[in-house]
Amino acid sequence: MIRIPVVRNVAAVLACTVMAVAGGEAMAQWKPERAVEIIAPSGPGGTTDRTARVVAKILTQHKLVDVPVNVVNKPGGSGTIGLNYLNQHPGDGHYMIVATTGSISNHILGLIPYNHTAFSPLAMLFEEYLGVNVRADSAIKSGRDLVDILKKAPDAVSFGISTSLGGANHTTLITCLRAGGVDIKRLKTAVFPGGSATTTAVLGGHVDVVNTGLGNMVAHLRTGKLRTLAISSPKRMWGDFASIPTWRDQGIPADSSSWRGLMGPKGMTAQQIAYWDKVLTAMAATEDWKKEMEENFWVNGYVNAQAAKKRLDAEYAEYQAVLTEVGLAKIK
Repeated sequence: MIRIPVVRNVAAVLACTVMAVAGGEAMAQWKPERAVEIIAPSGPGGTTDRTARVVAKILTQHKLVDVPVNVVNKPGGSGTIGLNYLNQHPGDGHYMIVATTGSISNHILGLIPYNHTAFSPLAMLFEEYLGVNVRADSAIKSGRDLVDILKKAPDAVSFGISTSLGGANHTTLITCLRAGGVDIKRLKTAVFPGGSATTTAVLGGHVDVVNTGLGNMVAHLRTGKLRTLAISSPKRMWGDFASIPTWRDQGIPADSSSWRGLMGPKGMTAQQIAYWDKVLTAMAATEDWKKEMEENFWVNGYVNAQAAKKRLDAEYAEYQAVLTEVGLAKIK
């Protein structure tokens, strides 16, 4: 009479234990059950859109995920439309966005009520160094020429950037020009929705200079339609840009990079983040990824979710200082 309840209790405990283990394994083995969306917070063309499509292509071709991977463009609002769309799906590991410096600067600029801590960092992908470019027939022949002109008259030259004031293209530009002694508060700047639109603007004569990713420039450089005056890298790049001097080569003591990463919506679970850590680490190890790095003039800088969060925290502090100096910061 005494033993039967004990046996039943043991059985019940074992049953509960099995269920708990099974439940834990299920959580640990989370994976997408439907199509994944990679949000590009810009229009087609340009580095952000290209990043989303490269990631989607490699995940699909290498069968790193078992479901379709779709790219969704959400341009507008200096990237905030894409960020707002992402956070309409809290805790859902099927959504991620290509993160840019806009992911942190938009909060400093007062464009959105939340900063990067309102999302789930998944990875930093690569560093992108930017080039200052003019039409082939421009009278401006070098980065040094450009700085000398702007020191005399900061509004004498018009710049095209994407996708926002305070974003990567803009901040990289003003960081380098400031080091050359230019009054960056007086620059004449026009904002475009993406890299392709910016390049079209300079080709059409609507702006004098564009600061953009090298991958956006290389085809026009090869056809002789545009010239690159200076690159924001600490040392010279490769391939078509091997002969282009850096800002430092021209006596301007500055280098500055943009970057691209991936963030998920707020509230993602540890199991979801662990899944994407595994998948994205595998992606960054493929030869196809390395080939894309070389062809697009991206410097591979892949780090996982934990390291990405640390990088975003540090970047926030740096951008806050720069944007406060130019009078754009609303959060100080």
